Amino acid sequence: MNEQRIPRARTRLAPDIRRASILDAATRLILRDKAAGLTMEDIAREADVARGTLYLYFDSIDGITAALRDRYIHALTGGLEALLATGGSGSRLRRLDAFIAALAIALHDHRDLHHALFSGTGVGEAALTEAFRALLRRFIQDGRDTGEFTVLDLDLTTDFLLAGLHAVLTQGLHKPGTGTAAVTTAQKLARRTLST
Repeated sequence: MNEQRIPRARTRLAPDIRRASILDAATRLILRDKAAGLTMEDIAREADVARGTLYLYFDSIDGITAALRDRYIHALTGGLEALLATGGSGSRLRRLDAFIAALAIALHDHRDLHHALFSGTGVGEAALTEAFRALLRRFIQDGRDTGEFTVLDLDLTTDFLLAGLHAVLTQGLHKPGTGTAAVTTAQKLARRTLST
């Protein structure tokens, strides 16, 4: 029996919406099947677009994964940036505590995507680290300017705090049952770093 193929109706979307839908499809595939072996054809099928349409937005798998990393970084830092807003009143140490707790939750909630995008890809987390470094540096500078933080070397303190937070939160999020303890430890260490 000869089955006729019925052409499916394509939906026209604005370019930014189409691009986002392609990245959403790639995210679903990466979370389900991991990044290894992912093809442009897989993504086109999952996004319900023609391969030619996919190539209008991305020239390769590397281009898609780079865009996914950028989107992840912007979402993660953008969602937490308000907690470290400069100026205003209120304890900056309390805001830092809230930031650390929210960061731990975000990293835990998105750990599978984080691992798929950064672990074993050879790209590393340099862009993510730099984005958080900029947030922390601005926040620490603001606290030092208002006299709430006693920081002698702004850059060294920022790097020290960032490395410490990374170490404590990473360990806490990868060892079952230590998440809350890791957050509390990170909060105490951050407070000591900025208040001495």
